[in-house]
Amino acid sequence: MKGFFRTTAIISAFFLAACAEVAPRFQQPEAFDAVADFPPSYIVGPGDELSVVFPFNSELNYEGPIGPDSNFTLPVAGTISTAGKTSTQVEEAISQALTERKIARNPSVSISIRRYAQVVYVGGEVKQPGPIALQNKMDPLQAVIAAGGALDTARTSSAVIIRRGPNGKPLLKVVDLNKLIHTGDEAQAIALRPLDSIFIPKTSIAEANLWVDQYINKILPFQRGFSYTINNQNPSAFVQPQ
Repeated sequence: MKGFFRTTAIISAFFLAACAEVAPRFQQPEAFDAVADFPPSYIVGPGDELSVVFPFNSELNYEGPIGPDSNFTLPVAGTISTAGKTSTQVEEAISQALTERKIARNPSVSISIRRYAQVVYVGGEVKQPGPIALQNKMDPLQAVIAAGGALDTARTSSAVIIRRGPNGKPLLKVVDLNKLIHTGDEAQAIALRPLDSIFIPKTSIAEANLWVDQYINKILPFQRGFSYTINNQNPSAFVQPQ
């Protein structure tokens, strides 16, 4: 009997823990911007592959990656720093470099991003966990969709975004993807940044099923599917499993 009550207490405690959210004291919502507050253009970064086109000087066209130091080397313009710049600002920097080198006067330059190298990481209850390419103004729901979508066991009301702060320590924020899906709540549409992690936890039911399977079925001396009958003619008789 004591063992029964102990097991019941453990299961109850587990269910309470499974329903728990990330404690508010561990969250830093002020460190996260909504998509509406995000810069209007994508900030290029290391590994992004750029295509530079000169509409009136096609012989100068060039394609290449941005280096790990955020520098982009264009043969006719030299090394251009892209740190913190949008593609439009990089266009202006290239035009200025060509003008200073007297190669062309105020040349027309157009840049497109051929390959996005910056990534965010999606884990937990999604179909294809792992890194995905960060697109312009990507929010957590778009990241989950890019990861194949959420599993049936996902607790999409408690998606956790983990971001490295200026001091290197992780910053946490919980968003409700259900509100974003059903009501378009902008507060849940957090603008993701490079190297953000999005974790989708299991539902309480899924966690409970896993826990029961690991710690009840495989340890305690009974199995699912067993049923018991009491001999009405002799209540004191031993119970026989069927």
